[in-house]
Amino acid sequence: MTQPHSTRGAWLIVLASLIAMAICVYDYYTPETGLIGTGGVVLVACAALLMLLASLAMAKFPNRSPLLQTFLVVSIILDIIGSSVAGYFLESPVIMAAQALALVGWLMNVIGNAADRSVETDEVEDED
Repeated sequence: MTQPHSTRGAWLIVLASLIAMAICVYDYYTPETGLIGTGGVVLVACAALLMLLASLAMAKFPNRSPLLQTFLVVSIILDIIGSSVAGYFLESPVIMAAQALALVGWLMNVIGNAADRSVETDEVEDED
């Protein structure tokens, strides 16, 4: 059974993943960064692509099953944590900043869902 979920913050995660992918491409091809041709940058770029796809699914399909919602929320937070750690090891502050932006979007989404459920509960209780 599908139910409406909040799309708050999903577009912020989309923006953060696009920034992370752009920085990865820049780092991969620019010799001055010291990361030219490294596998870590490719890994972060692939993770950013997966985060982009998951956040687009959250933004475009607000009516989704609780199982899909849980999968998207958990996979995005794991992606944020892993990409942040990889950005730290790659010494790329822009990747870490993009992941911080994604974390803000993720929090907005999770808090938005909780706030929407709270409002629905309050409306039901007020009818009595």
